[in-house]
Amino acid sequence: MASVSAPVADSEGNIVAAVSVSGPIERLSRTPGPDLGPAVVLAAGEIAAAAGLA
Repeated sequence: MASVSAPVADSEGNIVAAVSVSGPIERLSRTPGPDLGPAVVLAAGEIAAAAGLA
């Protein structure tokens, strides 16, 4: 199993949730961060904005 995660923060920087992508190493690789990290971080920011946290 491999995974990448990013925090969802409010406007004060408090962590209120997290976004995670996980899957078998065969599909994600042993180090999926460089490939998936930017998209997961972007998703976390979009969730914060949509929830009125940002």
